[in-house]
Amino acid sequence: MRTERVTDDVDRQLVRYRAWQRRFLASPGDPAVRARFEDAVAALCAVTSRRCGREAAEAAERPPDPRPRGGTAPPGE
Repeated sequence: MRTERVTDDVDRQLVRYRAWQRRFLASPGDPAVRARFEDAVAALCAVTSRRCGREAAEAAERPPDPRPRGGTAPPGE
């Protein structure tokens, strides 16, 4: 099912983001670590449709909303 695949992608990118976040916080002056962390931020933002890494992480940690993104209820409700 597509929803499961999307959820798997979000979960995978969130784990990657958190791992690189820890490495970056431990070594903020390392340009290679910074570049990988920025890549992880960009990937997480892409799968969550958020522009900020922190917002993307928060969105990834919340359970999926069953309503469409427009905030409207599904037909019949």
